[in-house]
Amino acid sequence: MEKTKEVFDGILVAVNKREKDFEKQIEELKLLCSNIDINILTEVIQKKEAPDKKTYLGKGKIEELKDALMAFKCNIAIFNDSLSSLQRKLLEKELKDIKILDRNEIILEIFSRNAKTTESKLQVELASLTYELPKLVGQGISLSRTGGGIGTRGPGETQLEYNRRTIKEKINTLKNKLESIKHTRTMKSKKRNASSTIKVSITGYTSAGKSTLLKALSDDENILVSQKLFSTLATISRKTKFNDGLQVIFSDTVGFIRKLPISLIESFKTTLEEINYSDVIIEVIDLSEEDYEDKKSVVNKTLNEVIIEPIPRIVVFNKIDLLTKEKLDHLKILHPEALFVSAKSKKTVQEFLNDLEKKLINLEVLVSKKLYLKFEHSWKIDKIRDQIGIKEKKQIDDGFEYELITKKEYLEKIKSMIGFELWQEI
Repeated sequence: MEKTKEVFDGILVAVNKREKDFEKQIEELKLLCSNIDINILTEVIQKKEAPDKKTYLGKGKIEELKDALMAFKCNIAIFNDSLSSLQRKLLEKELKDIKILDRNEIILEIFSRNAKTTESKLQVELASLTYELPKLVGQGISLSRTGGGIGTRGPGETQLEYNRRTIKEKINTLKNKLESIKHTRTMKSKKRNASSTIKVSITGYTSAGKSTLLKALSDDENILVSQKLFSTLATISRKTKFNDGLQVIFSDTVGFIRKLPISLIESFKTTLEEINYSDVIIEVIDLSEEDYEDKKSVVNKTLNEVIIEPIPRIVVFNKIDLLTKEKLDHLKILHPEALFVSAKSKKTVQEFLNDLEKKLINLEVLVSKKLYLKFEHSWKIDKIRDQIGIKEKKQIDDGFEYELITKKEYLEKIKSMIGFELWQEI
């Protein structure tokens, strides 16, 4: 008999600071909670310029929260912002046996549950410890997420200093392990960048359809596609080809979200920094979302924190199948620089690949060259066929005319492989 999943009831608590995306924050937090089996029964929201520095909510709202917890028989309160150590301490005093979780802890818990690879597990553990360390004021902390769960109290002041020192040592150990993984990846990425293969990093807001797009591009049915947020944390790469045969690697990275904990961004930099070895970055945006412009800003802001040197970026609007023709045509006028696709449509995915290659030529990531070779030298093209794209080939007099596509920085290597003395551009 299948075991029934346990679902917990909770109350969402927030301060409305009159942010334009406040309602979206609340919707998102509810979705995040559902990902870890917490059902939000009601909300306690206070309109205020900023959360109270001591208790997050004012006295009246604290009483309202107590009444709501009692009325709904809940023992979990989820706060939309990160709580300071003082806020948590005073809230615990006010709410007594109620489990207090903030937005950052919810996201960290989701990452913890979805971490499958050794690297992602190390990254989540580092993020958790980094987030908890500043809160060790007057309270202890479980050194393992599995030891006592989120927000667990420690044994007291004497244990506190030991915990603090132990956590710092653990953080340094984790950083060293991740640095070693980063070094190995960097060496592989540099080797790959020296090849003719184009590397494209797929970035975007979580649930924008990145994994669905990668699955469609690679025809790999084993790629996990889920409606849940942050269902995949490790970078997934797949090789495919443009229609002319030029090879390209697409890499799907971890998704971004509003108010993503800084500790997570820092911890996942070993993964995210691989984006710096891309030839181009595509930003996948869910066009069916009303707030797609806001989400686009979140993606850009996060990318700006991890990109070391400028890399060409291409905006890709996904889920066009959910729009009317009139709306789609209007958006294409508004965003002439963008590419449009429905990751669920083979036809538009194929069109997307063609449009992407044209865009890469316009951005001078790729170059198109017309070359003439005599019949007796045409074998040289066959020898390097897996390192180039051939848009066109036609016979002229005593030889062939080729339209070749290659990575711009690889062009000289292609010339040398064919032979500089034989290279005759038309």
